[in-house]
Amino acid sequence: MGKDSFTAIKGYLDSKSAGKQYNSSSSTNAVSAIKSVMIHPEHREKILGKAQFSRPILDKAYISADGHFKIHYTTDGYDAVDSTSTHVHGVPDYVWETAKTAEYSYRILVDTLGFQPPPIDNYEEPEADIYIQNYVGSAYAYTYPEAAILETTNQPYDYTSYMTIDNDYKENGYNSKGLDGLHVTVAHEFFHMVQLGYNWWESNGLTGVSSSNGDAYFLEWCSVWFEERAYPEVNDYWAYLNDFFYRPTASIWANNYWYCLGPFVRFILDKYDPSENEHLLSEIWENIKTKYAFQSLTDVIAESGGNLATLYNDFMRACYYTGSRYDKDFAVSPDAVFFPELMIADINSGVLEDVLQFDVTVKPFASQPFMISFENNQYVGLETESTKKNVFIGSYLIDKPASADIHRNFRTNTDVFVGETRYNDQLMIFLTNSSKDSSYSLNLQVNKTDTLNISSKILSLYANPFSWQQQKPLTIEFQLGHFPNKLSVNIFNLRGQQVYQRLLNANDYILGVNDIRIPPQEIQSKNISSGIYILQIATDKKKIMKKFTVLN
Repeated sequence: MGKDSFTAIKGYLDSKSAGKQYNSSSSTNAVSAIKSVMIHPEHREKILGKAQFSRPILDKAYISADGHFKIHYTTDGYDAVDSTSTHVHGVPDYVWETAKTAEYSYRILVDTLGFQPPPIDNYEEPEADIYIQNYVGSAYAYTYPEAAILETTNQPYDYTSYMTIDNDYKENGYNSKGLDGLHVTVAHEFFHMVQLGYNWWESNGLTGVSSSNGDAYFLEWCSVWFEERAYPEVNDYWAYLNDFFYRPTASIWANNYWYCLGPFVRFILDKYDPSENEHLLSEIWENIKTKYAFQSLTDVIAESGGNLATLYNDFMRACYYTGSRYDKDFAVSPDAVFFPELMIADINSGVLEDVLQFDVTVKPFASQPFMISFENNQYVGLETESTKKNVFIGSYLIDKPASADIHRNFRTNTDVFVGETRYNDQLMIFLTNSSKDSSYSLNLQVNKTDTLNISSKILSLYANPFSWQQQKPLTIEFQLGHFPNKLSVNIFNLRGQQVYQRLLNANDYILGVNDIRIPPQEIQSKNISSGIYILQIATDKKKIMKKFTVLN
């Protein structure tokens, strides 16, 4: 790539890296065109000198049917669009399709999801401007942040903008060609124009993120998510997934993750906002007006009852179920059957005989996955220790070919009894560093264990407080140190009166870790009022109890 080409792209907000070809059998992406180079407007002069950028000059224009966009184009010369027109308005079909795509994106983002429209630039007319040029496979599109709007907002970094797109998307550099390439590109870039009306912080204090990048990683996550939200049949984002699945241990804001963590945005919305048209995302962007993207994301998820580090750890676990491991009950999305499989470094995998020990350093807000195989049936435990107590979030899954998989979250810096494993099971352990500032060393030990050392206890009770009106089950996770002849789950009020009971059969529990889910309708049917209650797991040998609160 020549110097002039490189300089020409450096001042743009976004260049969707054309030509990153997905190959599930390769550990790298073959790149036939430039990657994205994102430089905040505040840093342009420092990085590029006094380079100036001007809008393209094209001799024709078309205003979209709903009047939100002005499409600039030409039918002559290097940047010409195909002049074929099959519509009564007489403009080329490609121009008409561009306008239609932009208005469709506007309806979803602004009218349905509640985002504010891009700031009006009043360049010639108030419409948002889209310029069609010929990029011959070198880039999908560019979005220019143009003029700061300091006089009308209190935000430090909100801008008017315009986009430029390719004139046909036919060259080999594009993963998605023709109208498919046009659709996802306009959707992707329009969300950038919307984002620039909120904020693009020039610096955010995150470890390893240069000041010229700022919150660019989150802008890209969201635009990749939106192109899939608008055009789920295209799947252009598949081409970028290798960067995550083949190297899953970077901090979540690493620049090689910009285009491959769109599925994480979907995972967040599916978990916390599955039925409200993704309005959680517009709430996050409202907060970005006054907070860095990472802090906004952390705060909004906390307000929804979650924790970002735990959520990312859960996402990593869901990413196990891709390709040949796909399981619709656990996967990130139905598309995951086409995703690459999560690669585990040799130093993070092994076959358990007696003890396996792993010593790793985990980057800020990053995860380390571990894969354990077995040659015999055995009981397994694990221990974790780090240089910073309680900084790690942990979970594991047991992939059981002959039965349902087992999933558990656990606290670090404690012994964890995993339970019985079979010779053909696979144990996956995920540990996430919840610090956004520092890397920490971690010691993980996986070992065969004696069932005599297992204690009976309630591990967790969720949700607490519990409300049946939320239509979510009361989930009890408990550990059994012996195999009882009978077992019951009981709820008592503080006067000692039993208000609920469920008797379990022997095939409903195992030695080790179990969970039980009580449907909200069951608790509602018992007319259990608001107050403090005692949950009891009773066996023929022992009773274990935990207090919890009901709010209705």
